[in-house]
Amino acid sequence: MRQLLTIVLLAFCGFVAAQRQIVVLDASTLQPIPGVSVRADSLHAMKTDVDGMVAVPERFDSITFSHLKYGSERLAAAEIADTMLMFSRDVSLPEVVVMGVGPDLMRAIRKDHERILNRPRYIAPLNFELAEILDRRGRRDRKHLKRALKIQQEYDLK
Repeated sequence: MRQLLTIVLLAFCGFVAAQRQIVVLDASTLQPIPGVSVRADSLHAMKTDVDGMVAVPERFDSITFSHLKYGSERLAAAEIADTMLMFSRDVSLPEVVVMGVGPDLMRAIRKDHERILNRPRYIAPLNFELAEILDRRGRRDRKHLKRALKIQQEYDLK
């Protein structure tokens, strides 16, 4: 039992020793950056902790650091040190102009509404449909439509 425990401890110590710590810092402020995604050889994916520290394998070919505010960096194993500096990506929106509804536009809208409401409608000289006469819902709907148009005209004039 003692031999098995010794073997497990030695294997664990070898595993811990096979990793190295890298600190990820902001290049302008030299503050640690938490939440940076670190991917070694596209296999091992890790994130930096609150102190900007991450444990990566001792041996790898390339390593990629990526963050939304800082972009991404891909480096070879020979280029990496114990400290990684990331440069901020400036994200800015183009100028936005917000315009309200001016009085000229309101006059144009009212004029357009009046033109639509006052356009001539074709009414047949003799329009006789027995179904329309007997349909109570149709009469009610036409009555409601007239009332709605009248209310709309009142609001348009205000």
